[in-house]
Parts: sequence; C-alpha cells; structure tokens
Amino acid sequence: MLIHYSDHAPSERLQDFVFTFWKTQNTSGTHSQYTIFPDAGIEWICSILPNQPPRIDIFGLSTHGLEITIPDQAVLFGVRFKLLAVEYLLKTTLPANSSQELDHPERFELSAQTSLDDFVEIMSVQLQEQLHSLNIDPRKQKLLDWVYRSKGAISVHQLALETGWAARQINRYFTATFGLPLKEYLEQLAFFSSLPQIGAGDFYPQGYYYDQSHFIRQTKKHTGNTPKQLYQQRNVRFVQLGDDYNE
Repeated sequence: MLIHYSDHAPSERLQDFVFTFWKTQNTSGTHSQYTIFPDAGIEWICSILPNQPPRIDIFGLSTHGLEITIPDQAVLFGVRFKLLAVEYLLKTTLPANSSQELDHPERFELSAQTSLDDFVEIMSVQLQEQLHSLNIDPRKQKLLDWVYRSKGAISVHQLALETGWAARQINRYFTATFGLPLKEYLEQLAFFSSLPQIGAGDFYPQGYYYDQSHFIRQTKKHTGNTPKQLYQQRNVRFVQLGDDYNE
C-alpha cells in the first residue's frame, strides 16, 4: 500500500468549523484497500479518478470502521469538518453512517495536479464568504468549543453545567443534527485523539481514559482490536496509523 497523504490546518477564522484540509493520492500501481476508523468529523471528499468527472460526496459521522478502496492513480481532496459546520456552513442534517453526493459548485475547479495549498485557498475563500451572514447560537458554539478543547475527556453533565443547557436538550440537539448522542460522540473524539500515541507504540492511557482497561475497551469498541493489535497491523490495514500514510 502506497498512499501519499498531506494535510493543512485551517486559518484562525475557520478553526471553529474545520479540523483539517487534506489530499490523498494512490501511486501504488494497483487499487489500495484499507480500514479507516471513526474520526469524529464530517468528511467532504472530492474524488478525481482517471477518465471520470470529479465527484463530491459528504459523509456523516461513522460509528464503526469502514473498508475503503482507493483506485490506482486516484486523487482525493477532503475537508474534515467540525460539527458546527453541519448546521451553519453545510446547512444540513446528517444521520450517522450516511452519505450523499453533492452538486459540483460553480467557480470550483480541481484536477489531480491541484496542489494542497491551492485547494486550501479555494475552499477557504468559499467557506469564509459564508461566515459574513452567519448568526450562530452562542450555546452551540460554547458547547462545541468545550467538547473540542477537552478532546472528549468531559462528561455530558459537565458540559451542561458549563453551557447552562440541559443535558436532555443537548442530547436532543446532537441526535437530531448529527445522528449520535453526545456521550457517544465524546467517546469517539477521545478514541480518535488517542490514535497518534497508538501509532507511536505507546499503549499507556492518556487523560481521555480512566485506566488501562478503559483504554483497551474503548479502542476495541471502535475498531474491534486492542491498541497493541492496531499498532502491529498499522502498515497493513490501518492507514491512519501506518508509515506509508505520510506527507
């Protein structure tokens, strides 16, 4: 598997809405198959395949690992959105494990030769144009700010206290808009935040987990594997951990 991956952080103006912009290329000479984990993000992906028109899809939150095939010579451009973008930039609701094809927007030209920097500039201009007319609910913005600053290591009860928003109302908002209760999303965010340490061969739980057994249990819940098993297969199945998934 030879997948070239690079990513780019958003500008300060977009940090409440975007985790990262990214580009992936398959130069292996064959179709590449791998498993991707739930990453606590909403994925916007433009797929550019040989001899085919570009296709744009958006993917809601995933609750389990997905088996993905990237065709030979395919180029993918993506935006991993934070949840605030769903309502205010994407202007939709997305059930968990759902996807939908989007119309190709005007003034939007990408090719396999487009650099990541150029893609970031194109997307940033279009997204920032939408910010001028936004009227964001301050409770939602504060809630999600606490969620991301904690990297999932916070309880629904604590979030309710910090935002002055009843836990029942928060869960209703999360389930209706994102397809998951807040508690499940926090677990997913904590799991994804732990991937860098697993990829580095560090199996000692960080602040997201109470103890070793909690760390192992949550990792198995989201991947079906223990942290050690993930590390051992990082260059075979799990592209988010592997050495071939690089800049």
